[in-house]
Amino acid sequence: MAPRSDEAIQDNELPLTLSYDAEAKKGDPCNLQAPFEILIKYGSQMKRLRSGKRCGLRQPKHFETARRDCQISETGGSASNCQVLSAVSIMRMATTELIKSRSRITSDSSTLGNASAFDSGVTHKHAKHLKHVLCLLDAAEKFSNQQYDEAEKLLIFLLSASHADHPIERVVTWFVRDLQERIDMENGKFDLEKEVVEVDVEQALADLKAAIFTSEQLLPFTQITHFTAIQTILDSLASAEKIHVIDIGTKLGSHWMIIVHSLANRKNFPVEQLKITVVCTPKDNVEERVEMLSSFAESMNVPLIFKIVNSEMHEFKQDQFELEAGEVVAVYMEFCLTALAASPNNIEALIGWVKNLNPQLMVVNEIEANVCASAFVPRFHEALFLCSAMFDCLEDCLEQDNQCREIIEKVYFQEIIKNSAMSEDDGSFRRCRKINFWREYFAKFGIVEMELSQPSMDQASFLVRESPCWKSCTLSMNGKCMLLGWNEIPLRSVSAWKFHKD
Repeated sequence: MAPRSDEAIQDNELPLTLSYDAEAKKGDPCNLQAPFEILIKYGSQMKRLRSGKRCGLRQPKHFETARRDCQISETGGSASNCQVLSAVSIMRMATTELIKSRSRITSDSSTLGNASAFDSGVTHKHAKHLKHVLCLLDAAEKFSNQQYDEAEKLLIFLLSASHADHPIERVVTWFVRDLQERIDMENGKFDLEKEVVEVDVEQALADLKAAIFTSEQLLPFTQITHFTAIQTILDSLASAEKIHVIDIGTKLGSHWMIIVHSLANRKNFPVEQLKITVVCTPKDNVEERVEMLSSFAESMNVPLIFKIVNSEMHEFKQDQFELEAGEVVAVYMEFCLTALAASPNNIEALIGWVKNLNPQLMVVNEIEANVCASAFVPRFHEALFLCSAMFDCLEDCLEQDNQCREIIEKVYFQEIIKNSAMSEDDGSFRRCRKINFWREYFAKFGIVEMELSQPSMDQASFLVRESPCWKSCTLSMNGKCMLLGWNEIPLRSVSAWKFHKD
């Protein structure tokens, strides 16, 4: 039976929050052994990296200041206690206000800017942010109703009024730009005189690599998902002596070091052979990382075979992977389902191929989002919340003048905004879906969800606690799947799966 559509799946239920506080664990987490050895060994380096000015990381005291009550001078010169609101908080307030306003519908958009219409506890500055979000939501609805001229008037106002003084204003600016492009397309407007900017390709690639590295090191999402996924794989293969990890959808490959280090410290079942097969495209340029990994494995006395398969994800051939007798296979997939979401046939081909490998388990790391609604406005709202959470994360973890920040914004959010929120479903772009959809989709292939290992979840909680700048990072459970989010907005999922034997 085919899985239900996203609209039929109930994703609105709040997941249960993991209770892995230090008090609940009753003991120093650094006393835990194998799962945390790599964190302990490199803990001081990780802390320096997260707290160093050189990388543009906001100092912990700035984070604390942003969360404490502050004194803000109002128009009358009197001071009042207020709390700095996150972009997500402002989005929630705007959504609530939008629902209220529908009971008093008016065509006069200027009423949206009336601060007195909001809760009396909202400061003048926050009222301005609320006004801008409400204008953007109004513009989206007018666009959806093909009222392009009215929508464009609101966008022109926002372009002149929004500033980068708050994460929500940066979110609004990105969405305004893309919505304006969409209106221009609908109206048949093309800027033929637009200046063509020459791009230094090599420098652009270097900047992109620097931005990806910065995001992997300073933001929680990559580190936590990789640690959780890899620890679950290693715990499942605890007694295997010949291990074959097939990594699909790799990025920088930082998690390969974790595998090597953990196996080097395994006591009861020394590893006889570790094989890592990476499935990627030539543009991923994995070769430059192989030498460093090989040297690291040699220094740790881990016998490593590293193989690169240049192939599209749905075009694998079984003989490309050189499976050996006695190998225990594990598959790690990162963003593969999202990448193939536009083509169900390609996803089925990928799953069929993975099943033929007879893996011990498959661990999936995916974006946790639902921007697949057929109607434009729900897609737009979902994307707004996602980007608000991500921009809040950047605000807490990176200095505003960090050179990588704008690149990170563009790389990580342009696809959500332009491809998902702004485009109709013509099959030419990727759409993100939530774990409930994939759970039902996998069920028809006989793929059963497994528990993530307890050490992997303890490890995720440990990483969050260790970084003061990650205090707004939230870990929660949806069934057996762990969700990673920011300000309680889920953004990533990590889940483990097992194939039924035929």
